[in-house]
Amino acid sequence: MVFSTYSFVFIYLPMVLLLYFGMARYVSRRVQQVFLIVASLVFYGALFFQGFNHLWYVWLIMSSVIVNYSVATGVQNIGKPPLRKVLFIIGVLFNVLLLGYYKYYNFFLENVNYVFDTQFIIKQIVLPIGISFFTFQQIAFLIGVWKREEKVPNFWDYTLFIVFFPQLVAGPIVFLKDVLHQYQDEKNRFFNIDNFSAGLFLFVVGLFKKAVIADTLDNFVFYSYLTPEKLGFATSWLAALSYSFQIFFDFSGYSDMAIGLARMMNINLPLNFYSPYKSVSITEFWKRWHITLGRSLAVLIYYPLGGNRKGLARTCFNLFAVFFVSGIWHGAAWTFIVWGIAHGIVRVFEKLFIKQLEKIPDLIRIFFTFMFVNAAWVLFRSPSFDTALIVLKNMFAPESFSFSGISELAYNTSITYPDSIAVIYVLAILSIVAALAFLYPKNSIDKYNEFEPTVKNAVAIALLFSVSVIHFSRVGSFIYFNF
Repeated sequence: MVFSTYSFVFIYLPMVLLLYFGMARYVSRRVQQVFLIVASLVFYGALFFQGFNHLWYVWLIMSSVIVNYSVATGVQNIGKPPLRKVLFIIGVLFNVLLLGYYKYYNFFLENVNYVFDTQFIIKQIVLPIGISFFTFQQIAFLIGVWKREEKVPNFWDYTLFIVFFPQLVAGPIVFLKDVLHQYQDEKNRFFNIDNFSAGLFLFVVGLFKKAVIADTLDNFVFYSYLTPEKLGFATSWLAALSYSFQIFFDFSGYSDMAIGLARMMNINLPLNFYSPYKSVSITEFWKRWHITLGRSLAVLIYYPLGGNRKGLARTCFNLFAVFFVSGIWHGAAWTFIVWGIAHGIVRVFEKLFIKQLEKIPDLIRIFFTFMFVNAAWVLFRSPSFDTALIVLKNMFAPESFSFSGISELAYNTSITYPDSIAVIYVLAILSIVAALAFLYPKNSIDKYNEFEPTVKNAVAIALLFSVSVIHFSRVGSFIYFNF
């Protein structure tokens, strides 16, 4: 189930909110909590709206929750260090192997077959939505328990911490300390008009980003990467820029919706996205893009390797390792791995030459940071290296500086435009979204933090919501659902 669909907005969400807050005065917090867990599992499996096709998703995530909770409880309570360590390692291996099987099993066999000319059978394995997110979340929790920094809550609090539907399938990646005290706060289980209105505001802004902006850009991107050999110099650049802005508004929109939905239910989730294209460096970019993933990778990779405590060379290696793992985390393909390696190399370069880089004017640094990110997104989006190389070659080493074919980016199976109108349409859309990403002084989080329930804001929400709903018929899943 996707946030930007009729079934979620007009059926699932109203039912959950009405029942959750409606029962608050008549039942205990535990009953409300169990209801929210069940509602989250229904969301995850989409049992009510899509039949029982995804019932095994629910079995898988609950098995993961039960195993991790049992292991964490044992790690917390066992007094003998050797046994405690063995149990902790078993817990980490369980999560790694679970993720490895569903996400990387076929990728591993494909590469073995290629290198050694073997014939291992490739299985038809369906990637469970959100497995990378809830697996990282639970490994980070196990590490916290191992270090005596976290205490295992009761089973229901822990289960809600993992399956809470606003953040379940694409983040933010939440730590227990972020939310446990909020789940246990009695006043949070009752309806709060201030929290609801602020959350609704941010949810609708995110809905507009996804349904209207990101999915409009998806049309430009889809047909470009479908036939990359037809792209020229200008169309390659515009296709690359279209994807850069598509993933920006897609992920920003999801992050806004997740935080907004949780706020409607009196829960504050951590910030996950904050104007990353305004960054003066890759270092800053990753402090603004998928913020909670960076935090998780620091806990899982950077700090265990020694962080910055063992000299410059070791720090550089640790930084590179984080980005290498980030590439693997994002997808089981060499394009993702090379994407992560490229970011790691630039991050190490910035670490080594930070004093020299700081002397360069910020506008120049922002420009070159975005140019690198934009080029790297080509690898991220391309289904293969061949496709990525075609697009990148056309961008940076074209055979001719052709500006033809721009109208084809706006190709639509149901509406036909004259070429001149299509060119204007493509350039106008990209100009508007670029202005929103780079020039708009306050982003959605800034507006959310300043939100007041005024008539002006009510009209704005109603307008954005109406326009978004009109676009629901073409909405696709969020890009980060693939990870």
